[in-house]
Amino acid sequence: MQLSDLNLNYHKPVMVWLLLLSTMVFLIIIIGGLTRLTDSGLSMVDWRPLLGTIPPLNKSQWIEVFNAYKKTPEFLYVNKNMSLEEFKYIFWWEWFHRFFARLIGIVFLFPFIYFYFKKYLNIFFYKRFAIIFILGLIQAIVGWWMVKSGLQNDPYVSPYRLTFHLSNAVIIYALLFWTSIEYFHLRSNNFIDFKSKKFLILLSILLVFITIISGGFMAGSHAGQSFNTYPLMNGKFIPDDIYLAEMGILNLFENTVTINFNHRWIATLTFIYTFSLFLYLFISKFIELQKTITVLVLLILSFQFFLGVMALLSNVAIQYASLHQTNSILLLSILLLAYFKSTNRGV
Repeated sequence: MQLSDLNLNYHKPVMVWLLLLSTMVFLIIIIGGLTRLTDSGLSMVDWRPLLGTIPPLNKSQWIEVFNAYKKTPEFLYVNKNMSLEEFKYIFWWEWFHRFFARLIGIVFLFPFIYFYFKKYLNIFFYKRFAIIFILGLIQAIVGWWMVKSGLQNDPYVSPYRLTFHLSNAVIIYALLFWTSIEYFHLRSNNFIDFKSKKFLILLSILLVFITIISGGFMAGSHAGQSFNTYPLMNGKFIPDDIYLAEMGILNLFENTVTINFNHRWIATLTFIYTFSLFLYLFISKFIELQKTITVLVLLILSFQFFLGVMALLSNVAIQYASLHQTNSILLLSILLLAYFKSTNRGV
């Protein structure tokens, strides 16, 4: 893609807009994780895209929404002794999660319309933001679809829907952040490049994304609250019941032993591969890359591995779990930047 495919007339408001959207999506991933970790996601039992922005304003309205929550499986089987004040705590988490999501939609749409009429954008942005807009609509629908799965018979949301919701959010973030990098440099890179040495960095990005997906199943199935040791699981590298014949391939997604095993070792493989690659890039010129970026990758990657182990050992303490999720997006971000800025020596 040539330089002319981007807007050569750099407009600072567009750059600020892209960075703001990227930051907001980054934040909502954190907020969504905290909503899950505080068990707040099922506190709002309906989905009203417009009127849902208005929270309860008086005691009678609070009692009304609390009574609606009392009919849910989560209240009946898990929180049957919950008081109104305790309910307010989880309600505000979920309300803010949904409110912030709507705010992202507003920050996306209205500046886009303004920039369109100001002719600040071109076909490059129209194509890219058409994809992001569609993914955003899917995200909203899947968010409610996910919540709905925990409002019927089971007091827990579907791990499949939760993982899809998380993965889609990460894809939206990656697209926004990548677009921000491209616009800042007024240069568009082909993201898929199998023929160059840069593919080795892309492989790290893909491994991190796969690790995040496996972490979604870890969170959705509460598999992290078992086998709180590392590297052994119940004193073994390969634990008992890792494969149940009657489940077949579903062991990968529904057997909590297998889910825990897979996440910790996919994460370990990702750590070993990425650390080895960037350590080699630091001491060699196999791929031209700024030392600062290389060091940042090594530091954020090491911190991510440490947080993952601490989340396990602490039985998924909220501070470690939230930092672990947050840092995973930081790791993805620095890898995307490294991939964009890397050049192939002698290629």
